[in-house]
Amino acid sequence: MQLPAVLTTLLATATLISASPSTSFKLSKRCSPARDPELARGYYPPAPCWQTFDPSCTPYLLQETEQVVNANRKAVVVFGVSTYCAAEIAEELAREKDGRKNYGWTKTHGQLTYVDGGILVISNMTDAAVARYQKLTYLGPPWGTWTGGN
Repeated sequence: MQLPAVLTTLLATATLISASPSTSFKLSKRCSPARDPELARGYYPPAPCWQTFDPSCTPYLLQETEQVVNANRKAVVVFGVSTYCAAEIAEELAREKDGRKNYGWTKTHGQLTYVDGGILVISNMTDAAVARYQKLTYLGPPWGTWTGGN
């Protein structure tokens, strides 16, 4: 195929795509965490360290974790929390206690209690927080990774 024919084909395809009212493409806003030098890492993370997020900042369960939600007790237990995350939770709670600027995790999620062995207990949750945790799923492809099965 000669160059003019290739260009004609590309232009026709581009015109067809742009003229088509219903495309299968879904655009989503890219995640841009708000920067703040007074915070521990200098910005607000899109999700707490025991969760992950997609490019549009939607939170998901972290692949290495499991959670149990008890809506009646307004509590969640997260298993598989990393030692890095445990240190970040300790920093968040220390900042809150000292009156320093923090991420606001206790207001958003509930009372945070880390138990040795990688267990996070979130209690005294609001109904809205419990509902958010009940809807959390694992992040699938293309952003998440499947670690089980074949």
